[in-house]
Amino acid sequence: MKTIQNYVPPDAAALRRLQEQLGYNDAQMAELAGLDEAAPWSSYVGGPQPRTLGRQRLIAMAARLALDEAAWQRILAAMRDAGARFDYGAPLAVPAAPAPAPGPEAEDKFGMRLVSDRGAFHEMEQLREFAHFAHEFGVSDAVRAARYDSGADLCRFTLDAALARDPVRRDRVFDAAFKTITRFEFDGRVYQGGIPPESDG
Repeated sequence: MKTIQNYVPPDAAALRRLQEQLGYNDAQMAELAGLDEAAPWSSYVGGPQPRTLGRQRLIAMAARLALDEAAWQRILAAMRDAGARFDYGAPLAVPAAPAPAPGPEAEDKFGMRLVSDRGAFHEMEQLREFAHFAHEFGVSDAVRAARYDSGADLCRFTLDAALARDPVRRDRVFDAAFKTITRFEFDGRVYQGGIPPESDG
C-alpha cells in the first residue's frame, strides 16, 4: 500500500494564506484542524517558533475541504466501523458576514490595568494569570498595563520607566508573561508563551 513519504509541513505563512482564502476565523480553523484548547490555531500561524502541522491532521483538513458532506459522512462511518467512538457536530460553514466584535473589557488587578480589546474570555483569563504571577514574582508595581490586541492576537505591556534600569525585574516580568500569555510582545520581539511549541506529527 502506498503512503506519503518525505512529508514537509506547510509553514506558518502558508497556513495564514489558507485561512485568508477560506475566510475562517481562528476558532473555525481550529475546528477544521481538529485542535483543542491546549493547541490553539494561533500557535500554528504565529510566534517565533510556530507549531508544525502533522501529516494526519493536514490530511483530515484537506479531506474536509475537498469532500462533499455525503463523502465526509462515509469517512466518519468508516472510522466508527474501525472501532472509534466520537461525537460530531454541525458541518463547517463560512459565515455570511462576520459577527460584530464585542467591546473591550478591562479590570484592575494588583495595581495593573488588564485590557482585552474584544472582551475575549480566554484573553482576560491569560491576563489575570499574568497578573497573579507578576504579583507573586514581586513585579506587579513595574507593570502599568497589559493589553491584549485582539485583532493581532498579541498582548502588549506598558512598563514603568524605572524598569528599564533593572534587568532582573524586567526578566521577572518576562517570566510571568512567558508562563501565561500565548503570544506577547516584549522589547520589540514577539514571543510564544503559555504553551510550549511542539509538533503534533
